[in-house]
Amino acid sequence: MSEPLPKRHKLDDNETLASNPQIVELALGEGPADANGGLEGAPDYVVDVLAAELDECQKALDKVNDEASDRVLAVEQEYNKKRRPIYAERAEIIKKVPQFWQRVLSSHPTLADLLTDDDLAILEYVTELDVVDSEDIKSGFKVVMTFSSENPFFTNPSLTKSFHYSDEGKITIAAADICWNEGHAPGPESLEGPLRPSYLFFDWMAAKDPLGHGTPDEISEIIKEEVWPNPVKYYYSLAQAQREYEDTADEGAVAEVEDLEGMLVPGGDEGEGEEELVYDEGEGELDVLGGEDADGGGPGFADDDGEGAPDL
Repeated sequence: MSEPLPKRHKLDDNETLASNPQIVELALGEGPADANGGLEGAPDYVVDVLAAELDECQKALDKVNDEASDRVLAVEQEYNKKRRPIYAERAEIIKKVPQFWQRVLSSHPTLADLLTDDDLAILEYVTELDVVDSEDIKSGFKVVMTFSSENPFFTNPSLTKSFHYSDEGKITIAAADICWNEGHAPGPESLEGPLRPSYLFFDWMAAKDPLGHGTPDEISEIIKEEVWPNPVKYYYSLAQAQREYEDTADEGAVAEVEDLEGMLVPGGDEGEGEEELVYDEGEGELDVLGGEDADGGGPGFADDDGEGAPDL
């Protein structure tokens, strides 16, 4: 006769498995454990209690994480205010560097592919680029570009594109309204040739929809997270690339000289005077004129068998 099954233990509201190891042992006795001692085959109420305890742990973690996020945000807000005077000082220095922002944006590996010749022509007149976070930081930011009064492309002294993030993650964009001067506005696609200016970057400045229809705006994120914190990095990256190109060109020139020197064919005994290089039309090689011939005679051309050519 088989042994009777152990009695099913009913948990009180305040009773947990962690505080009652005997319940765990009892539960495991009602079904086989897996190879790792897990609860495969354990009664449903045991799994339900464990799931409830795990849920309570997760809620406690979420609460701590929310508190940490609030603290981090408060610190970021504090230090963002400390950065603003330094950004202002940096902006005054940058204004003294001709075409600084054009060079910076065109040196970024991603943005460089989004700049047409017409975009670059306008960027020559950018005197200041600023990224301004919202007061609470998390709800959005704006990109502001200021232009020289000599800018012939449009009448706006500055262009601003703003991004606002809702609590649900939706992006609301306030695009720049560009007042183009005559002859510089983007023409219809049917108009081809030099009469139709072509823009990508400034089309983006005037676009009211984010890239990818609701996804984070790539260009704005690059400017905010990569270019704005350290534009000097990209300003000098172009100069570094030019130096590397020049160094590579110099190394190539040296290699060509060394290859040419390797084609020289020495001839004659040591101390017999200077040697002159001549070209052997039959063999397509350089031979030496001015050494002794194979018989110890005067100067001559070396033939294929190493014998001296007849004296002239």
